[in-house]
Amino acid sequence: MKQFKIQIPAQEIEYLNQRLSNTRWPGETINEGWKKGVPTDYLKKLADYWRHQFDWKKQEALLNQYPQFITEIDGQNIHFLHIRSGDPNATPLMLIHGWPGSFADFVNVIEPLTNPPADKGTGSFHLVIPSIPGFGFSTPVKEKGWNMFRIAAAFSTLMENLGYSKFAVHGGDMGAGIASIMAAVAAHKLTGTHINTDFYSVAGLGMFPSDTSFLSDEEKPRLERMKEYKKNGTAYLEIQSTRPQTIAYSLSDSPVGQLAWIVEKYKEWTDEDKELPENAISIDQILTNVSLYWFNKNGASSADVLYENMSMAFNWGSEGSQASSQWTPPKVRSAVTVFGKNADKTLFKKLLSFTGEPDHYIFHEKGGHFPAMEVPDLLVKDLREVFGQGGS
Repeated sequence: MKQFKIQIPAQEIEYLNQRLSNTRWPGETINEGWKKGVPTDYLKKLADYWRHQFDWKKQEALLNQYPQFITEIDGQNIHFLHIRSGDPNATPLMLIHGWPGSFADFVNVIEPLTNPPADKGTGSFHLVIPSIPGFGFSTPVKEKGWNMFRIAAAFSTLMENLGYSKFAVHGGDMGAGIASIMAAVAAHKLTGTHINTDFYSVAGLGMFPSDTSFLSDEEKPRLERMKEYKKNGTAYLEIQSTRPQTIAYSLSDSPVGQLAWIVEKYKEWTDEDKELPENAISIDQILTNVSLYWFNKNGASSADVLYENMSMAFNWGSEGSQASSQWTPPKVRSAVTVFGKNADKTLFKKLLSFTGEPDHYIFHEKGGHFPAMEVPDLLVKDLREVFGQGGS
């Protein structure tokens, strides 16, 4: 296990600026807003901000104020932040990002979770914030097979290596999948799981009931909207999970291409009441994440990891899996926070019930797919409620 510090060379920053200044923009197209993707006039303004106003070194210093490490587990480099609370009785908690995210997603929740104000009286947390292999600085991915099961096992080993025999875990997007799998492969180590979900996560699962008679007249139109998104809004996943190498060239060679690929999701998956991505998430935090993808060529490597996960073979019912063992993992207390609109509140609960009932269900009408960046105060509140004093 080695200490790590982010140090992007000055020539890499200069090269980024050169590439931004020499962008070859598409020709005139019929303006239909965001219907066909990111509008050219919007992306030009954002790229100009990235080149002339965004200060990578400032953001690098912000991230470097937290202890970072790289360790090797199962032959793979794993990068992580490890921030210990001043409270020796703090609860160990792992926070797992998803796509198109990174460890930097959680920067706004670190202080309130590790050192909460004395008047909160809800306990504090020792935080471990890893980069999924292929993301952040958990690169390069050295071999095939790094799907969510292998990642879950590696992250469990990481916590054990850090001296945490019992811990809690939170995740969103792909991180939610990893957290859920950890509840199976490392159940004896977990004190509980918490995941966040939203309209687009639920829609992307595509688990739509054929019989809708149990839905109300208000819920049925929202279900149809989910089906429409599943049909027309998941091309990004189809491309990355089937042809990751083809998209890798564009994402690795064009900073504006990488920017557009990510910022469309910040627009689509954040609180639908927000007109633009930067109305939901700080523009500097958006560009910090995009910069991490650009500097580390994570567009290519993360797409490859998504390909691995979509190619997983689920053989839970095969001969020798359940029959060969009478051991059943212990029950892990689970919690789900849904971020959405009031019109979806009851629909979410009905659809999510198909995956099993959580022990704790929370709903917020503010925020979306990226709560650690959109509504960090609400996420902190939920984690304290679920895992803090009286909740663990």
